[in-house]
Amino acid sequence: MKCQQLSVIMSLVIACTLPVNTLFAEGPNLVPPPHDHTANYWCTWYAQNYWIGRGTDLQNLQGVTNQAAREELKEDAIFNEKDGWATNYLKRGREDYLFLIDHGWQTKDASKRIAGGPAFFNLVAQESDFPRYFGLEPKEVLKRFNEDIKALGWNSLGIWTRGDVTIEQARTFVEWSKYAGITYWKIDGGDTKEFNAYKAKEEIDPRLVLEYVTGAGGNINPKWEQNLDSYPSVYDIGGKLQQPMLRCLQHSDTFRTYDASPLLMSVTTLRRTHDILKQTQQQPKYRAILNVQDDCNIAIGLGVLVASKRHPNINERTLQGRDLHHQLSGKRRMQRRINEAERFGRWARIAPAFPAGDGVYLSSDLELIDRCEFTPWDTWASNTYGKVVSQSAPAIMARNMPLPKVEIDGMPPYVCATTYPNGPTGIACEGRVSIDDQWFHPRAKVTVRIKDASQPIGIVGHYDRLVLEFADSIEDVRYVWAQDLLSDEAVDIKGKVRIDGAKLSIDGAFIDELGTFAGDKGDNSAPGMVLKLEGGTLPVADEDYTPQVSPVTQAKRRQFKITKQADGYFGKAQLSRSPYGYRVTASGPAQVVLRELEEAVTSGRFSITWKMKPANRAATKNGMIVLSSDEDANAALCGGSWIGANEITLFENDSDWGNDHSRSLNTHGELNCRVDVDLDLRTATLTVNGDEVEIAFSESVTSINYVGFGVHNADTLFTEPRIIHR
Repeated sequence: MKCQQLSVIMSLVIACTLPVNTLFAEGPNLVPPPHDHTANYWCTWYAQNYWIGRGTDLQNLQGVTNQAAREELKEDAIFNEKDGWATNYLKRGREDYLFLIDHGWQTKDASKRIAGGPAFFNLVAQESDFPRYFGLEPKEVLKRFNEDIKALGWNSLGIWTRGDVTIEQARTFVEWSKYAGITYWKIDGGDTKEFNAYKAKEEIDPRLVLEYVTGAGGNINPKWEQNLDSYPSVYDIGGKLQQPMLRCLQHSDTFRTYDASPLLMSVTTLRRTHDILKQTQQQPKYRAILNVQDDCNIAIGLGVLVASKRHPNINERTLQGRDLHHQLSGKRRMQRRINEAERFGRWARIAPAFPAGDGVYLSSDLELIDRCEFTPWDTWASNTYGKVVSQSAPAIMARNMPLPKVEIDGMPPYVCATTYPNGPTGIACEGRVSIDDQWFHPRAKVTVRIKDASQPIGIVGHYDRLVLEFADSIEDVRYVWAQDLLSDEAVDIKGKVRIDGAKLSIDGAFIDELGTFAGDKGDNSAPGMVLKLEGGTLPVADEDYTPQVSPVTQAKRRQFKITKQADGYFGKAQLSRSPYGYRVTASGPAQVVLRELEEAVTSGRFSITWKMKPANRAATKNGMIVLSSDEDANAALCGGSWIGANEITLFENDSDWGNDHSRSLNTHGELNCRVDVDLDLRTATLTVNGDEVEIAFSESVTSINYVGFGVHNADTLFTEPRIIHR
């Protein structure tokens, strides 16, 4: 049913309960036309991953890799009429989103990279994957691709890249992009030392929006397996990626808070956003706008961008009979919440997202903790399987306004509210996760102060009651217009709300009804509506509406201690200096010691070399080098040898050492070892005494922040590891 038809029916249904003087009031459309350009995008990456083995029942996860997902990005998957991504997805929101082609669209043939650049940053499409553009030069391919995407109703084409480029290469690629009308690059790692792409676009095409990232140390925030009262992200003060993040926010247009596990997506993302905003607020040099991935409701409440990847497919690819979707798993059923993304796109027409450094930011002292148990159906991060994962975030967050007041008996929701620079207010209530219930919506009475009563108010989520508190009485207001963000016409709901002096109160059940009225059948999205007052005296708050706060420069004391051993190493294994270098002893399985690198490695290629040998004659002999994103080696690469078993091994860390990727090799005597890592390709190669073993690793290992040693019920000698950047 078309939106206009729905609006008419909606007016008739609601009018029956309204006072007579509102029956014939014509409702305006509170949602303006779409903008010419947007920085919100729908991205192919989740669909690419789900297409691996689509139509089959997998018996294991061996083939579910980033490399396999790259191979799924092809012309047919995008454009076929039956189930193509560009032809079938986001049908009611395309004009508000870029269609962004992710990892896998660029050529695999180095000889075709006519302007140079690394494997994933050359802007030359793979000819065999896109035959409709065969024979065209790169800039013409981009132009035609963009035209084909726009012809399907999308705002424009966005492109994915990763790696480092020279300033000359960057200028060429920006010229191609400008010619083609491309307005968005997702730079998924790399170019964060010189920011050459940013320099080139500022010089040649300032309208081009560039997204940079640092990674986030994995898809969950650190210390998730410990019993703490707070789980900060790597962006927090003192976090290993704090300084890289702050640099990016000064030299980019958007900054993505990075991947988060779907089971704990909101709390993980809220914490990262909090850790960034508390430091960057009121400092215009932090010019980048935050992108919170696919948390569309949170985005309305915090004035940020969205990189939606959700799609409606479910039970089309299973693991041992159960739907397998590492990016959209769980009771929340993101596959059935497409309208949330479409509503957010329409809200962004009313209130565009704004930079991290603009305005003030506040958060509650109360921090909420969400927990649940992870399984192989929920994530590719095998080190979490069978474990309870904990994450936390402030209960209430606000930008450019006082904190909302939340009243509830029992577990509260997450509440976010923002007064946007152009005037509107966005309010969001988000759900919770517990061990017993992996997605639920606590309903609270939420009171929000509104600065300007004449401005639109966006409301998303579930409430017991929402109270809007204005600067003065609104009892003489003539209309209270409201509409589902998916509607094209508002209705007067004055007779359905309570006005008492300066307060307007809306029942949560009515928000549920009105905020989903124009939704699609079977869609489980949270309500999303916009409200606007008209007539009478519409008060505006004084200057004291905006709280006086300062950016946070010191973090709370951490609740855990790290006991340093020799040369700054720390961990469960015992390390001591020896004439050989280091002696590392493990009294149990899979014990590690690490030390922090002076500078995180977030992109590009590097090597690490070392030698090792058993420290005693015990039957159990082994040794690993450990390259880790986090200080607990949860997101880490381990490479070395099961010396006693005459095997060399290279694997992504989990709790079950021994069931890893290995090959036979005579490992008697001293071992000369090297690990070569390509963070852009997500590959690693171990060489021991001239023999090699190679693996592809997951997005969990997004950066290398720590280096160290790992041993398994053994006693091993290691030389000082040497890192070589390439």
